[in-house]
Amino acid sequence: MLERLADEVTLTDLAAHAHTSVRNLTRRFHAETGMSPLQWLLHQRVNRARELLESTTLSMDLVARRSGLGSGESLRQHFLKRVGLAPSAYRASFTRHP
Repeated sequence: MLERLADEVTLTDLAAHAHTSVRNLTRRFHAETGMSPLQWLLHQRVNRARELLESTTLSMDLVARRSGLGSGESLRQHFLKRVGLAPSAYRASFTRHP
């Protein structure tokens, strides 16, 4: 999943890839990680957005698309909820590019 964060992924896709049922995948994933597969995926997508904000000058829409969050507005909502900062404020504070 980490290599395909920008792709649309469903629980059905994940279960088929793991050769198991959605119910079993969800139960086992939660037992191993403490979160559902889709919660984990969202967490990873926000982390990827953080990396892109720190290391590139990509627009917010491109950061959102490349991290799998869809749109700039979706990026902003998820980022605020999980990081506590707007993506633009995060970039201004934590940028690694010149």
